[in-house]
Amino acid sequence: MKVTGKRWTHLALYLGLVWAAGALVVPRAYRIGFGHGLGFDVNRLPAVAIGAAAMVSVLAVGVAPVGHVVAPCRTAGGRLGWALTVFLGGTVGLAAGIGAWHSGALHVGGPAQRAALCGVPYALVAALFIAGVTVRLISGVAVLGVVAYGTAVTHKSQQEKEMRGLMSGTSLARQELLLPDPPAGYRVDEGNGDLTADGFRVHYLPYAPGAAGVARPDVAFAVTRGTGPHGDGITEVTRELGGGAVEFVLTAHRDGVRLTVTAQGTTDPADRDELRRMLRTAHPASDAQVLHALRRPAA
Repeated sequence: MKVTGKRWTHLALYLGLVWAAGALVVPRAYRIGFGHGLGFDVNRLPAVAIGAAAMVSVLAVGVAPVGHVVAPCRTAGGRLGWALTVFLGGTVGLAAGIGAWHSGALHVGGPAQRAALCGVPYALVAALFIAGVTVRLISGVAVLGVVAYGTAVTHKSQQEKEMRGLMSGTSLARQELLLPDPPAGYRVDEGNGDLTADGFRVHYLPYAPGAAGVARPDVAFAVTRGTGPHGDGITEVTRELGGGAVEFVLTAHRDGVRLTVTAQGTTDPADRDELRRMLRTAHPASDAQVLHALRRPAA
């Protein structure tokens, strides 16, 4: 029991030293490299590199007195490799936490509390080197949880910020950005949607061929400001465009906006039931759905 108690003391000291290194060194390096925001100044790159080297050095040297409790730290070369791993893994977790903090989803108190929390991801990564399935499992889950949560809330915050910018240029309210499920055999034409002062428009592309090899029509959905009869009433208009092309337009009104589905093709091949279903099932679009329709596909 005496040996076991001594080992636990050394383990606690091992984790405490790692936590202290993160709490003392990282906040200073962060302020030097990033100031008070997330914007990186390339002119501060040397200072950031020095801060990173200092953190790795403090980890490698500071853990030496209790390095025997984890196998990689029993030699100088092993401690250096361990320090690099802890630094990189902890920094990933810290970056996720900082993203959550800047998004407003994580409240961490004043400077002292923030500094104390800076050491936590490094201590969690260091705990992964402690022998024992339970300790490693708990530490691994905690690290992954921090990274996943921070990444998710940061991404959501960026989407909300982008949506606020987009909504400033349209007369539609956020809840009026409606979107139906794509008609059967179609998908959203990513990047070819449009949000303007008077409406929100989304295009759909066929991914499956039509019956008997007939080309499927181009389909578009639009929400614009406009009044008209409410309820399930749907008006239908068919126009001859010349050259055998036909445009089929369905319109409905809902709570002060006009919903329009347009299909253009040859010999009027549109599936009217699918187009009517689009009007009836249009629902408020999520931020991700709106941005998916508006963004240009990545190169």
